[in-house]
Amino acid sequence: MAAVLAAAILATPTPPPLLAEGKDTGRQPSAYTGDYYNQEDEPYRQCVAQREGRFQYWGTGSGGMYQGTYQMTVPLAHGAVWMMQAEWAHQFGRAKARQMRQTLHDTPPRKWSREVWEQAFLTVLNWEGVRSGAHHWAGGRHHCQPGMKDYGGNR
Repeated sequence: MAAVLAAAILATPTPPPLLAEGKDTGRQPSAYTGDYYNQEDEPYRQCVAQREGRFQYWGTGSGGMYQGTYQMTVPLAHGAVWMMQAEWAHQFGRAKARQMRQTLHDTPPRKWSREVWEQAFLTVLNWEGVRSGAHHWAGGRHHCQPGMKDYGGNR
């Protein structure tokens, strides 16, 4: 019985860190590769991260109205967490998913981890189909286009 319990504990995936240990900064491959991840979205994700928040996951804009490197409003970020909870429930169980949601809702989004931010961005981006949420990041001085094939760096 103890061996079965130990195997079950080892088989349970570990949730990502929810809160940033320090100030996450810098261009890196996506830390999230779950249900809403699509490798073809990487150039677009990196372009938006650079354009909106210069890869400063802890950053804020417009007096704190927009947060994180993807510059989401707090209501959009909290809505993303509700969407993410469904995926977490499949991975970690319903109780753990609710606990994760509550932790994030109780914490200013600028303090979330890079892993959470990337999951939030890609979940919102692809929630209702491929790039269905791209309108949240339309416009701006430097244009990031959904489906772009290459992101060469600073914009």
